Amino acid sequence: MTTPICITLRTQIQKLKTPIIIGVAGDSGSGKTTYSDGIRRLIGSDIVDTIAMDGYHKENREQRKISNRLPLDPDTNHLDLLHQHLTQLKQGKTVEIPIYNHATGNFDPPLPFAPKPIIIVEGLHALYPQFLPLLDFSIYVDPDHDVKWQWKFERDVKKRGHRAENLKQEMLQREAAFKRWLDFQKTGADVVIKISQTQLKEYSRHEFTAQIPEGYYKVELIVIPAAVPLPTLPLPFNLAAMLESHQPPFMLAAVPCTYWGRNVMILHIDGILSQETIFELEKHIVDYTGIPIEQAITKREKTQVSATEFAQLLITWRFLEQVNHILEKTSN
Repeated sequence: MTTPICITLRTQIQKLKTPIIIGVAGDSGSGKTTYSDGIRRLIGSDIVDTIAMDGYHKENREQRKISNRLPLDPDTNHLDLLHQHLTQLKQGKTVEIPIYNHATGNFDPPLPFAPKPIIIVEGLHALYPQFLPLLDFSIYVDPDHDVKWQWKFERDVKKRGHRAENLKQEMLQREAAFKRWLDFQKTGADVVIKISQTQLKEYSRHEFTAQIPEGYYKVELIVIPAAVPLPTLPLPFNLAAMLESHQPPFMLAAVPCTYWGRNVMILHIDGILSQETIFELEKHIVDYTGIPIEQAITKREKTQVSATEFAQLLITWRFLEQVNHILEKTSN
């Protein structure tokens, strides 16, 4: 029997004596924050806080140029300090979080971090074995090589001011390091998010006549089923509209299989959804969390929604199933 959450979910979470910790791992520039944003937005930023693991690097940008060591190497990070901090946060204690400034490449003074009911830990090594016992939910973000390169280049050159030629050399150096030190973390995640270029053209018998906007990708969610599923999550579709020639292309498939020895459900999401479909899903989730709808659902200027935004909602729903399971155990 599931815990009756509805409007009281946020209240129940706030009453928890031990914070719920989510680990989100993946390479630099892989989109970790994009996929954890749905949890922050639909549950409420007032009870969700984030720890960026970049602050736990041992070297600043200039020191890394001299040592020629990458942050992907676990030995170049204070993982023992992060483990100590997460343990203390689980105990309800305030800790001093180190801060890395991406604009300057240096460390800013540490800041006090008091535990909120939900803590998201984002970083390269967030799902390392020593952290897993402290995590209540885990996500691994795994974009294809070309997608990751595109995102990291746009972020680091356009937003962080890195030199393009230096970044390319670093990214080439990172490839072997990624396979050695990061990639294995996906084997223990509750949700693995794989991102690739859209594949809808492959399903066209002849000429593909639709237009896929820039920035629309195929998302593949590899999900460990919940121990205690929540009630039905409706997915509204206008089936009649799907037969009209002007409708944008969309694909959704759910495939049960095994992944690294575990039974999973793989969801393939590609193409363009209507704003109405996404709004109804968001509203349903908001009804469960109890956050005011005007805070959780932002107005969209565009009428078309990507697979990324749809995946955010499914990940949030899967996390809420985990929260419900935790609430059940603490109430017994």
